[in-house]
Amino acid sequence: MHDRSRAAALAAFLCCAAVAQAQQHVTTGPELDYQPSVIQSTDDDARIVVFERLDPDTLVGDLWLTRSTDGGASWTDPVAIIATAANERHPALVQTGPAQYGLFYLKGTDTTNYRIYRATSSDGVVFVEQGAVDLGWPTAGDVNPHVIRHDDGTLTMSYQRYNATTFNYDCFVAESTDDGVSWDAMQTVIATGAQLPRIAYRESDGLYLASYQIGSSSVHIYTKTTTNVRDWSGARVNFAVVGDNHDSLPVAMPDGAFVAFFIRATGGTFDIAFRRSADGADWSSPVAVTDTLTADDVEPHPLLVGSPDHVELYWGRDEPAGSFTYDIVREPIVPVNEIIFADGFEN
Repeated sequence: MHDRSRAAALAAFLCCAAVAQAQQHVTTGPELDYQPSVIQSTDDDARIVVFERLDPDTLVGDLWLTRSTDGGASWTDPVAIIATAANERHPALVQTGPAQYGLFYLKGTDTTNYRIYRATSSDGVVFVEQGAVDLGWPTAGDVNPHVIRHDDGTLTMSYQRYNATTFNYDCFVAESTDDGVSWDAMQTVIATGAQLPRIAYRESDGLYLASYQIGSSSVHIYTKTTTNVRDWSGARVNFAVVGDNHDSLPVAMPDGAFVAFFIRATGGTFDIAFRRSADGADWSSPVAVTDTLTADDVEPHPLLVGSPDHVELYWGRDEPAGSFTYDIVREPIVPVNEIIFADGFEN
């Protein structure tokens, strides 16, 4: 790269980085707001965020919704959309067509009777619960859905399920061709003894990428790829196996690259970082998105906005750390395809 081009690229990166520091609140107040799922509607261009609002004493949750029709500059007052005496958490929001929205989430009262449920909406505002989805299991125990939509309308769901024999969780994947009404019952395993699987899909070559975590006190993140959604027998890749790492979520960018966001323990609190890969196997060095000792940043969820160079990023922030008053916050521009500098955290 010529010096002039390198300088221009560096200036562009620094400009975007400066913009990325303009973090904005999506929700505010003393409530414990957690785990955002975000889409941009093709009906009215609104950004729609569904999130958990939790009881800080029990961590029992309901699902709430807020919308922005001005590019994220302002947000409607949050409203409860799925709220019963049961525990409703881990929303996965998708738009399945014009005036058609699907919401998937866990629901139950304890580990042994959780199921993944589905709700639908025609306006992205009011959701009607449709009941538990049938993933082929005779008993309850499936939780933590993550759902993506392919260009042909296929939905792919990654989820975890409690294994009463091993007293641990295993990670699975299922697909639907009718907007989530029915799912295959093949019980396809991604990884055993693992949790929080999230999946991405690259349309150009049919490559799936799954990330998941293993551990309890010191948690490690791994990835796998496949072009056959029924076969995840390939070797896992060490994604973040030094220190304490959680909450990974990969996306396939418009240029075909994979970018995976995650959180890592840094000096007593958690911060957000990402890594980039062309093939889902070889990953760039981690790049920090947040870096503060005064806040816990968790559950990053990117929104693709058509650019190969940046995403909007939404996550839960507890500030001051330990106050248990998480808000949903966003950064309008997080550069993911500029000059990348290693930050000393490897794998």
